[in-house]
Amino acid sequence: MKKANTNFWIIMCIVMISSFILLLAGVKLLLGNPITAQNLIAYLILSFIFSVVSSTLYLLKRKIAFVLFIAGLVIGFFEMSRMFLSDLSGWGDLVGLMSLFTWAAIGLGSGAAAELCRFIYKKINPGHND
Repeated sequence: MKKANTNFWIIMCIVMISSFILLLAGVKLLLGNPITAQNLIAYLILSFIFSVVSSTLYLLKRKIAFVLFIAGLVIGFFEMSRMFLSDLSGWGDLVGLMSLFTWAAIGLGSGAAAELCRFIYKKINPGHND
């Protein structure tokens, strides 16, 4: 349990720091918008939420959901950056953040669905413990 607890904190810190840096870099460098204290607090809260969800999935040993959620975050940050760089007549910032949230939700939802399918498979075939 001690190793899982240590990994929980490591995953939480990595996801929180990387999410915060990607959000900050996206808004400051790609959009060129000034960063206020209110923005920083919002980025910290969003990064904290992402890190808590990912590390909780890891701690609960939901490996499939964890991997799919992280994949959703990676795709979401890529899409956010892509939308920030495209010219959408001033809508790039909103569309970019919405794509991040959408891909994070897709990752979490597909992870939950995959874990449900795995649970049902194990109930139907109790001899298979993979």
